Amino acid sequence: MLFGFCKISQWFWGIGAAGLINFFVRMQLISGQQVMDTTPASELKRLRTNLLDKYDYNMRPIKDTSQSIRVLIYYDVKHILALDEKYQILTVEGILMMKWTDEYLRWDPTSYSGISMVRFNAKDVWKPDVYSIYSVESNELTEEDGIWPLQVSSDGSVNWNPSSVFDIPCSAEYKHYPFDSHNCSILLGSWTYSGSEILLETLDINMDKNFASGTAWILTNVTHNNEIMTSEKGSFKFHFVRVNMKLKRTSTIYRFLCVIPTMIVFISSMSGFWLLPNDGSRYLIGCSNIILMSLLLQHMAASIPAGSEIPLIAQYSATCLCMSGAFLVITVFTELLRNRSGTPPESVVKLAHQYLESYCCLFSFSNVSDDYRALTEVTASSSNNASVVSPEEEKRRKDWVTVSLVVDRMAFWIFVLVYAILLIVLAVI
Repeated sequence: MLFGFCKISQWFWGIGAAGLINFFVRMQLISGQQVMDTTPASELKRLRTNLLDKYDYNMRPIKDTSQSIRVLIYYDVKHILALDEKYQILTVEGILMMKWTDEYLRWDPTSYSGISMVRFNAKDVWKPDVYSIYSVESNELTEEDGIWPLQVSSDGSVNWNPSSVFDIPCSAEYKHYPFDSHNCSILLGSWTYSGSEILLETLDINMDKNFASGTAWILTNVTHNNEIMTSEKGSFKFHFVRVNMKLKRTSTIYRFLCVIPTMIVFISSMSGFWLLPNDGSRYLIGCSNIILMSLLLQHMAASIPAGSEIPLIAQYSATCLCMSGAFLVITVFTELLRNRSGTPPESVVKLAHQYLESYCCLFSFSNVSDDYRALTEVTASSSNNASVVSPEEEKRRKDWVTVSLVVDRMAFWIFVLVYAILLIVLAVI
């Protein structure tokens, strides 16, 4: 009988042990399933679901609707795409950094496995409708905002940094072309919300001072200012952020096209006065300078908008064109003086020999070289005509040569004075 009792006890003990083991296995599986459900991925999904549940992205995310939402803005310019100088339109590309607080997107990180930050599609939550107020084309930031998600922190702070391209009017000044710099601005604001609903302010951030550059322009300075505009009746106030940009032309091709030709014209005109009046090279120099300056002025007329202030380089080029024409007139006039057949006035000859000759650097040049050349020409001409030149004829020709050279040198110093005054005036302006 004792043996039978032991058998029964052993049988019940086996069933109990198996049940106990089965119980522990089931508990372990359930515990493992609970661990899997509390992974960060599932917690993040649960957090997103809880935050967006009953969330209305059309309403301002503030519980006290009488208060305004403070939106901080900073526009980081990345590229100067183009500046249409004819239509005066500036195209810039950059990142518009915005920050505000959403009171409906707050949570306790300890309740979601320590998750303190989550990203949302820009179409799922509320965001300020920021525009470029004076934009040439419609460039609402939300047109392609699906690419740029919002970053939301557990305290409700929202950061949104969408990329944006603005086409804005820019009243450029070309007075110092091609060494010009221009001041352009972007006015950012909202036409939907007034100042009592959205308070736009500049985001205080330390950005890299290596400003953006383009093909022909470089950004030298960027500032952000807060502005307030009031409606006509004064019932509404609108807050804006103005981004001021200073551009400077850096392309060297414009300097070569504008500065080098004017320097060549100046040097060639001054050098031409030291050629003899009857030298054909003087006519070539004068005509070449006129053609060169005409082409340069046509280039400026095509590239610079009509109606704007006349650039200093254009004024200088126009003066060079007039001086080149005057150079040709003086060349023809001195050529006619040299070949005159009559006797020059005694007062003119006396003035040329006694006073002007020394001041015009004709100490030996006119008496030796030029006179000898003129005398050689007369002698050759006389030999061809089989006639003899009289001393009176020789003196008359020398006098005309001296008078023509004096006129030529006086014109040279007048040209030097005019160019010097012109350069000084342009430098001061």
